[in-house]
Amino acid sequence: MEIRPECQGCLERLVELTVGLAVPDSKVQSQARRAAHEIIAREFRPGAIPARIANLYHLAIQEITGNPDPFKSRKASETAFLASLYEQVAPAYGRDLCSLLKLAVLGNAVDFFRDEAEVREQILSKVEFEISHQVELIKELARGPGLILYLADNAGEQFFDRLLVEHLRSRGGDVRYVVKNGPIQNDLTREDLYASGLGKALEPVADTGAPTVGLELDRVSLEFRELFKQARVIIAKGMGHFETMSHRNDPRVFFLLQAKCAPVARALGVSLGAFGFCRGVSDEG
Repeated sequence: MEIRPECQGCLERLVELTVGLAVPDSKVQSQARRAAHEIIAREFRPGAIPARIANLYHLAIQEITGNPDPFKSRKASETAFLASLYEQVAPAYGRDLCSLLKLAVLGNAVDFFRDEAEVREQILSKVEFEISHQVELIKELARGPGLILYLADNAGEQFFDRLLVEHLRSRGGDVRYVVKNGPIQNDLTREDLYASGLGKALEPVADTGAPTVGLELDRVSLEFRELFKQARVIIAKGMGHFETMSHRNDPRVFFLLQAKCAPVARALGVSLGAFGFCRGVSDEG
């Protein structure tokens, strides 16, 4: 998904949040903020991808502040919050594929710029997909066993992902639950996953080999690149994966997400805040 003018404001808001979480020293904050804004000014141009810009300035903020994981405490609190909400909502969902896709996407409602009350209200509401390519997924699964990559998104979403991953495995899929290999924003890492107590339940677990928002294939490990080539189906959660992968028009990829900003909603062809499960969508403006 290519950048839109309104993406600049979102990138700048995320800079403020990250800098504030990274270090209390106002002078160091100013230095990190200035470096991040210089990166935005340099990289913000037609054809750019917002998540790639964020990846660049997150690295700069980490280096300047000396904090490799600014979102660590926030991830821990979001994980506990989503674990509690999952226990409340999971019994209302069936164990068929459609129901489990809806349950899984609920976890994606968590967001930097939403307070807990708003997220709680969203998750406790009934989910309906505004766009769904579930039939296409069923057809792919019917072709027989194959490698399925499940690209996780935010810390805490693993609770909502687990039953869907188990269901896909029960249908014969060789499912690898994929996390980031190091801290980036509030994305799920291997450390976060095992600290939550769900590491064993979701094994086998793989990581991308790169601490990036979304998936930048030029930065992943050779091991993960080989897994990506071999995969028959790829389920990619969250807007970061949509931003960095939708332009590829890869028919193996199914995006599972909530459209939490106008540019993503327009690219998906859905209303703002809608949930979607869509196959290989490209950004056509």
